[in-house]
Amino acid sequence: MTVPPLDGIRVIDMGRWIAAPYCAMILADLGADVVKIESPAGDPSRHEGPYLDGESLYFAQMNRNKRGLTLDLRTDSGLERLHEEVREADILIENFRPGVLEQIGLGPEDLPRVNPRCIVARVSGFGQQSPLRESSAFDCILQSMSGLAAINGQEEDFPLLVGSYIVDVATAMSTAVGCLAALHERECGGRVTSVETTLLDSALALLGPWVAAAAANGTDPARAGNIDRTSAPANAYRARDGWVYIHAGPDNFWRRILKVLGREDLLGDERFATEDARIENRADADAVIASWAAERDAAEIERILADAGVPGAKVNTITEALADPRLAIAERVVGVTGRQGRELPTLLAPVRMGKDAPSVRTGLPALGAD
Repeated sequence: MTVPPLDGIRVIDMGRWIAAPYCAMILADLGADVVKIESPAGDPSRHEGPYLDGESLYFAQMNRNKRGLTLDLRTDSGLERLHEEVREADILIENFRPGVLEQIGLGPEDLPRVNPRCIVARVSGFGQQSPLRESSAFDCILQSMSGLAAINGQEEDFPLLVGSYIVDVATAMSTAVGCLAALHERECGGRVTSVETTLLDSALALLGPWVAAAAANGTDPARAGNIDRTSAPANAYRARDGWVYIHAGPDNFWRRILKVLGREDLLGDERFATEDARIENRADADAVIASWAAERDAAEIERILADAGVPGAKVNTITEALADPRLAIAERVVGVTGRQGRELPTLLAPVRMGKDAPSVRTGLPALGAD
């Protein structure tokens, strides 16, 4: 990539933790000049694990490719310098509590007087006008409040959070999309003053069709473990050396796996005649596959299913996924220079422009370094 697609775009990142900083980093990876503005105490994520030799990999994953500026916004000089930076910016990204941006004179109504071309991207838990706008909003809180945790886990067990900051990352991606749309609108002669995203909307989006289903019939889906609620058999099955996920729910996949299993006698079984019938008799359909999988290694199962055209995969740990040459995850992990000169591994933003990976130009900003 000779010239990154966002070369010449200037972004002010006033975010903390994940959602806003990760959005800014996506734009930085695509070539934008991002200035991360922090208080003298710094982004709290600088002190969050996991660590490598005392440096936060959490902070590294959200803040590569940025320059660093420290400002005390409680002072007139700090506010004046912030306004100077914003005058040169195309995008301002923030995730303050609602109302804070207005207090420092950069809300959507004030910003045009400072820089009429600047787009403000506002990330919050519930929205600028929500009755919950003052409430703390972390990924775990929104997973809990939205219903996401309630549908996750085994039916007879407790609700379960997804094991990563999935709502924060989804919000970052949605915000980046909004920023790019606003830039396009601006270049077409229109005027988008602000882009607004919430962790709540992202959590609801991750629930897929189940919000609409609950609104339609007034009932909640039960926790369902690893099954695909709308298809069967589709589940995690124990192999001799681990677990595999097999999706044989659609009729064509079901016919193929019965051939693999040597159980074509079941093609005439009314319990399995249609996908709806297999959902109704899910336990019986699962048992057919489970007994076969239990006698084989996961890698063998993967090969057999691939040859048969049935979706299936070993359930990897993260380290196993990293070691799998087919996934080429190593190509997506890049080293950036930390404050002690040590190279820290980070993961590239999940977007490519043609065959070009996002560009990594600089390491992590030391607090106030620029």
